[in-house]
Amino acid sequence: MAGEDHRHIKLGDEETFASSSGQAQPPQEPTSAILPTLSGAATASLTQPPHRPDSESSSLENHERKSFLTRLQRAIGLPIPEITFSYRVPPIIRPLSEFESGYSRLAAFEDCDPNFLIYRKFGWLHNRVLLYHQDELQKLEQELEQLDKWDSTNGHQKALESHRKDFARRESKRKPLITAIHNKLNKFDELLFQLQKLQAMKQPSKRSQNSLYQMSIQNIVEKETAWVCQREDLIALAQGAEHGWFNAFLEDFLNIISRKALLAIFRSRDQKIKTGSLPELNLVSPERFDALLRALLTVLAAAQLLIPVVILFELQPNNQAQARQRSRYQILTIFAATLIFSASCSIFTKARKQEVFAATAAYCAVLVVFLGNASNVMTTSGKAP
Repeated sequence: MAGEDHRHIKLGDEETFASSSGQAQPPQEPTSAILPTLSGAATASLTQPPHRPDSESSSLENHERKSFLTRLQRAIGLPIPEITFSYRVPPIIRPLSEFESGYSRLAAFEDCDPNFLIYRKFGWLHNRVLLYHQDELQKLEQELEQLDKWDSTNGHQKALESHRKDFARRESKRKPLITAIHNKLNKFDELLFQLQKLQAMKQPSKRSQNSLYQMSIQNIVEKETAWVCQREDLIALAQGAEHGWFNAFLEDFLNIISRKALLAIFRSRDQKIKTGSLPELNLVSPERFDALLRALLTVLAAAQLLIPVVILFELQPNNQAQARQRSRYQILTIFAATLIFSASCSIFTKARKQEVFAATAAYCAVLVVFLGNASNVMTTSGKAP
């Protein structure tokens, strides 16, 4: 019957089917019992195993082989690694040429590089609105003070000492006044904190501003590109690189040497696709530039330590006559090396003043200790027979 819940029950060697009504049904005949009623082709399809394609059979063989290896590993006691599957998602990258000329392409250009996310902070408008709300709050503040003075001079001291008694009076004006002040303060504080966050954002680099301006004048009307020229009111959403100015200098230097080599080495595949058929737009990977910069800074840091050591070693006096003259050169070498190291820490890092001072003192101490040890070795070797 339709809608009945049939359950398969096995009792000993007999199998029956029971419905939800509890009545047992006779077991169904096996497949071999109905084979004579079928044609020859149908009989062959039922009696013989289905044909599997080569790929399916090979996958089954691999599964059997893996299961055998798994059992063998378990028998030996080796750990069984977890089976993980990795899939490579094909990237979908749209070049700028696919976007229509106008604001659509300008928005796609800003999305190409985080350094192009440049907008106005509207500092003057924020200040104007803040000044308006500030004046409104001053008026409400004066009204509240006048209300307190009126209650104090007219014998309503209880209204000043108890909010509950004051708000219970019908003629009380303090509660709606405080509510209005609260609403104004919420708006004022919200705008104030928003402006604080905007002021904390840095200005974009001139290179990024120039790139955005060139793309703007090519896609939108001239009157609507004036905002890009208001540098004092521009903010960059992306945080600049730690060595942004040095990156720009290095890019200009490599661009002068060979532009093709610059783009071949420092432009990623995704950036090549994004630029598309726009030859005037050449993007480079900031990650690759940062890797090159780190390598150069590593070499510079090693050179600042090793070069003064070599110079101090070569300036070691061989006798008493050279001691006074060369000691002056050694002191000047330490002074110059320490000065260069301190300037490098200030220029190439974001270290604070006390950190620069501590690093400079440690660097100078290393050179002085080396000079003292080298002088003692030379003096000892000179006195040796």
